[in-house]
Amino acid sequence: MTSSVGSARTILLAFSITIAILVWALRDVALLVGYAVLVAYALLPVVRALAAISLPGGRHLPRRVAAAAVLLALLGVIGGALILAAPRVVADAEQFASSAPQVMDRMLQSLRAIAAERGLGDGLESLIRSVRTNSGDLLRGLGGTLAGAAARSIGGLSYLLGLAILPLLAFYLLADSAAVQSNALSFVPLPVRSEIVRLGRSVDRALAAYIRGQAVVCIVMGTAIGIVLSALHHPSAALLGAIAGLAEIIPFLGSAIAAIAIVLAGATVSWSHAVVGVLAYVIVNWVIGTFVTPRVMGRYLKLHPFVVTVSVLAGARLLGPAGALLALPGAAVIQAIIAELAEEDGSLVKNPSA
Repeated sequence: MTSSVGSARTILLAFSITIAILVWALRDVALLVGYAVLVAYALLPVVRALAAISLPGGRHLPRRVAAAAVLLALLGVIGGALILAAPRVVADAEQFASSAPQVMDRMLQSLRAIAAERGLGDGLESLIRSVRTNSGDLLRGLGGTLAGAAARSIGGLSYLLGLAILPLLAFYLLADSAAVQSNALSFVPLPVRSEIVRLGRSVDRALAAYIRGQAVVCIVMGTAIGIVLSALHHPSAALLGAIAGLAEIIPFLGSAIAAIAIVLAGATVSWSHAVVGVLAYVIVNWVIGTFVTPRVMGRYLKLHPFVVTVSVLAGARLLGPAGALLALPGAAVIQAIIAELAEEDGSLVKNPSA
């Protein structure tokens, strides 16, 4: 029996290497599928609850109808939020841009006064003239860099196409998960199908745990930021709390997005509101990231904060922001698979005749 297990493991290893090569070669598609899987896992409890509702005649709502209703409702909420938030964001950005020159003039006056007191006025004026002379080139270079980064991100991820296909893939996973799994298993070599099914159950538990843990972190962050900003009389505190909570889904980059939104909203009142608001966000984000997130993710995923950080950095380095987003669930899946294989090896050692 041990030799058959070894043979199955060899086939499983070869199959895994082949899949890894294909995933890397088709990483844009793999990322899209990864997003769809996370969306499906996040919405699955709602779909199950909706499908369990009893209809007249003792019937239940079909799974496909429940999945379609949940996805359409989600798209409606997202679309409505964008429609409501976009005008406010544009107005805040315009006000920020219009007030920026005045703020810069006040800052320069303060710097000139400080430099004059310390005998550094000539050096400061020379630096200001140099910045003004080269500002056009600097702005053009920065604009080109940002445009190139955006183009690479959109082109590499097939962003627009992905946005259209993502809900469809999530619908298939929610409505016909058993059929999708059965069809996918037909591509797996017969000797390792049972092994793949067993590992799949571990992956299912890991992803479900990740979704639960991430949901807790997002709710805690959003609630805390909303309360703190409201106490500081910051404009749009509830909306900014929701943005900060959702931003937790995207490691590192999400924090930058939330901070920029807080600054833009605060600048519509005064720069002191912007500074105090972003400082409050940084402090709350640090407290939650230090004391809450590691405990929550450690409880649900059993991942040490060191492993979490390295996984996110590695994902971002390999695949950019998309990789950072999928790094943590990916690490949880890998850990679950390795733990399952190690547990089986331990049982074989204890029972060599198995």
